[in-house]
Amino acid sequence: MIEINLSIQNILDGRGIEIAIIGMLVVFTALTLISAFIFLLPSVLRIVNLMYPIKDSGFQLECSDAPKDEVLAAIGSALHAAGIGK
Repeated sequence: MIEINLSIQNILDGRGIEIAIIGMLVVFTALTLISAFIFLLPSVLRIVNLMYPIKDSGFQLECSDAPKDEVLAAIGSALHAAGIGK
């Protein structure tokens, strides 16, 4: 029969506490770096935008501000037929 010893001495002998502390420090450091990256990203993107501005291609899509009544009626009819919005 296999004997299982669940004592704290097994953790101390296997350096479990040191491994746990190092693991927590690694995770804390990684999360800190990710948070710093997210915090600094808008500033970095502003600088990149100043260095490499977006060039105007001259292409402009022409469309009316408000859709036509027929288009709205078709969309409403399709949604009603599909049972969406009930």
